Amino acid sequence: MTSNNNSDDASVESSDSGPYDPCDIDEEVLEYIKANDPDWEAFYFTCNGDSNPNFRNHDPLSIDWEKEGFAISRSSHIKLLEIRDLQQETDEHYFYCERNQEERVRNAKEFYKAVAANRSIKYLTIEGNITYGLEMKDTVAILRPFVQSNNKLRSLQLSHFTLDARTTQILASALSNCALSLRSFELKRCDGLTGRAMEKIINAMKVNSNIAELSLDENDIDDDVGAVLGDALTTLSLKSLSLRGDYEMRSGSISPAGMEAISNGLSHNTTLETLDFWRFPITVNGGLSLAEAISNNSVLALKKLNLTCAVRSAQFAPSPEGWAIFFDFLSNSPLQDLQLGGNNISDDVIPSMVECLNSMTSLTDLCLWECSNVTTSGWTDFFRLLKNNMSLRKCEMYGNPISNVSVVAAMSSALCDGTGVESIFSSNHTLYRIESLFSFSMDPGIKLLLKMNENDDKVEVARQKIIKYYFLEESNLHELGRMDLGLLPRVLGYVDKYEPTRLYEIVRAIPSLVHNNEKTIGTKRKRKRRA
Repeated sequence: MTSNNNSDDASVESSDSGPYDPCDIDEEVLEYIKANDPDWEAFYFTCNGDSNPNFRNHDPLSIDWEKEGFAISRSSHIKLLEIRDLQQETDEHYFYCERNQEERVRNAKEFYKAVAANRSIKYLTIEGNITYGLEMKDTVAILRPFVQSNNKLRSLQLSHFTLDARTTQILASALSNCALSLRSFELKRCDGLTGRAMEKIINAMKVNSNIAELSLDENDIDDDVGAVLGDALTTLSLKSLSLRGDYEMRSGSISPAGMEAISNGLSHNTTLETLDFWRFPITVNGGLSLAEAISNNSVLALKKLNLTCAVRSAQFAPSPEGWAIFFDFLSNSPLQDLQLGGNNISDDVIPSMVECLNSMTSLTDLCLWECSNVTTSGWTDFFRLLKNNMSLRKCEMYGNPISNVSVVAAMSSALCDGTGVESIFSSNHTLYRIESLFSFSMDPGIKLLLKMNENDDKVEVARQKIIKYYFLEESNLHELGRMDLGLLPRVLGYVDKYEPTRLYEIVRAIPSLVHNNEKTIGTKRKRKRRA
């Protein structure tokens, strides 16, 4: 069941699926939809049978398509609808689909006609079926009125379809005349995404400049598509471009020339904030041209760059010198979030990488999960060099051996080098989250230091560390006796608030603190009596 969410439009605009928790449509849920119940807003609709035991008898012909479609068409509260056309991987199911193809297509058409009449849906996802489902050209043609007239539609996601010439033409026509509310468009794992098809789609998006997010995940992006995307980066006001690959890293036959075309577009872009190449295989030259474009564009607005597993294959295995060039390009970039997990980073790369991170004054989030070529020696150097970083707040490091004693010691020293007041002051006071399996059994001392770093007042963080890890150390307690009287009350106030049990130790180690104070009080009282 979904709960009613009255979030305004601005609060959901940054999310592809909004703040909704979808559920499957069954007989009970359908009654709520027909009643236009405002507490039911987000749904999965499975057209082709699913493993969900609550979904009737897994028989697509038992569904009253018109009844369900009519209920959806009349609803004014549905905000999210995901239409899934799933197949069960059995010979019997394929035979069943072939035998009942005409009726399945007829039912799907009736359902989509009803959905097209809805005007409340903000997020629509359609997962098609290449072999047995309704063809995409028919689906898009039926839904064109919905895309063009629904002024609440924010996100349209189409996946697992075949893009032939006719389908592309209909889709481009729908996008060029779509409602101005549409912000996000996705084509995922579609056959036939050629440079020509991509050009038609981009030209349609130029007509509707409100589309700010484009996702082409798990498609075969070749050089022709890369050239079109490079042009799009200079002509569209995109805020997000996603070219995510799949787990097998098969999604992309792009060469350095194609990547260079994308990079050239990026070098002249002023609006893009997120660029996602997760598991998208790029070459050495492609990666370097991308970093160079980021470096050369002084007005670039890019905040997040995801290169997770994009440079792990033999295609992109730069030498430490090559990585040094890559990081040198990024050193003055405006990036706030950099994801480099699962790549061919080794111990020799760590120094140039951390030097780059320390120069990126806007960078707050870093992902380095499963860097399998980095040993405990490399991670020890990583934390040792990260001591002087002034911006990084969160670091994701799952799958790395950072629970090693030497790594933990370097981590602790980076967060608080207790060898002296000056060294503590110059320690890292910004990093407050290290995410890894090690987090669950992390040393309590490191947990406390990370907790202290959560305070936005970094001067106060440094002050607390100096008091706790220097002046309150047994060997340094005597220095409190020589401390400036203007500073001493602050130190004792901190001790009284956070570690009151230490007051006894301080007084015992420096009895003059109490004796001198008693004499002063006694003198004042005498003077007062004389007056």
